[in-house]
Amino acid sequence: MNTSGSISTVSGSGSVQSHLSTANSQQRLRAPNNPSTPTKSPSSLTPPPLPHSNSLTHALRLFFTSPDSQILVQFIDHPLPNVTRSWKGLTFKWITLMYCFLSFAFTSACIFQYFYVGYPAANLVATAHLPISAPGPQSSRLSPYILSLGGLPQFEPYVLHPSSPVDGITACLWSTDNDDLNFNDLASWASRWPGPISLVLVTASQPHSTSHRQLLKRLNNIKSRPSLTGVSLHLMHSLDRQYSPSAYLNLARLFANSRTVMLFPANLTNVLPSNAYKMLSLQNRPPVKQPLLLTPSAPSAFSVPDLTPMIIPRHYPVWCSERAISASRASDWDDCVWQLWLEEYGLRHVNVSVAIVPEVLVNNDQAISGWARIRDNLRGRYRMEVCEGVIRRMSTGEGVRMTKSAKRRLQWAKSFCRQIENVFKEK
Repeated sequence: MNTSGSISTVSGSGSVQSHLSTANSQQRLRAPNNPSTPTKSPSSLTPPPLPHSNSLTHALRLFFTSPDSQILVQFIDHPLPNVTRSWKGLTFKWITLMYCFLSFAFTSACIFQYFYVGYPAANLVATAHLPISAPGPQSSRLSPYILSLGGLPQFEPYVLHPSSPVDGITACLWSTDNDDLNFNDLASWASRWPGPISLVLVTASQPHSTSHRQLLKRLNNIKSRPSLTGVSLHLMHSLDRQYSPSAYLNLARLFANSRTVMLFPANLTNVLPSNAYKMLSLQNRPPVKQPLLLTPSAPSAFSVPDLTPMIIPRHYPVWCSERAISASRASDWDDCVWQLWLEEYGLRHVNVSVAIVPEVLVNNDQAISGWARIRDNLRGRYRMEVCEGVIRRMSTGEGVRMTKSAKRRLQWAKSFCRQIENVFKEK
């Protein structure tokens, strides 16, 4: 009995141990519920490291060439392992590239503007020669008024220019470089005119020649004179000595720097009274809008003294027309005054007395006295034809009412043109 009981106990205890052992083995060998799902390690969830600071070139190259834009995902800290190439990503890349290109272009333009264009030039400027016939805004504005310059003249603007901006009425002059006396006359003339001066100096020297370099050297020597600090000097190369007074005054007026200019057609030996600039400055407040002659009394169309100066707005629409046949300063200036007189239905004046000694420039082709008669006949016919055109333009058709001011202008034009016809017939 005892033997069987012990055996049973041992067997029972063995069964218990076997059961516990079997249970533990089953727990250790139990398979996962979803064997197809891979086990994720913690390291696989960590995003790849950002590029090192010394690999910026690699990062930019990856940004603009990688089809998946992984570098953009890393920089904005949104780890999306499978980012496909889309139109949004390409648009962002090209917008960024265009922005960088435009920023570079704008910065380069600003640097060029500051260091090269806006940099103040020296007082003596060795400028490139500008042919009058060359395209450009200034040449195109002036080309209708230059008809008889001949050849291929070359123009050098601002060979001398003021050391500082000068405000006021700009005196527009022209002269030649025949001798040193002209420079002394210029200093004397400028001492009586405290305002700015725009001078066209006509020279027969070839550009870049020895005489041209000597002329520039002489100009460099006189620029330090106190009376010439407000002078803007422009060189005109006229190789055949065919002077064009109206064209030179147009150039001086075009390159003036003030709103009002004074056209001075005479040579530099004729000077203004010492108080002329002060009187004209008072007359120019506010700036004049119409031409004014500098005469001691009110002139008529046929009694304007030769080479009478005139103040005029720089942007006034009428310029002195160049004539095909020119004999002197006085002849060309008389045509200009007549043209302005007709445009303005008469000219007003400023009470300034100027003593002018006329200078006659006779060209070789005009030495024969017959040329003077031909010129006068052409001038008379031209003026009569202009008058007929003006009257025809001002007249309206039948049945159209005219204002009182239009009727007065028409009557004035008819009376003025009738006087011109009588003068022409008397010759």
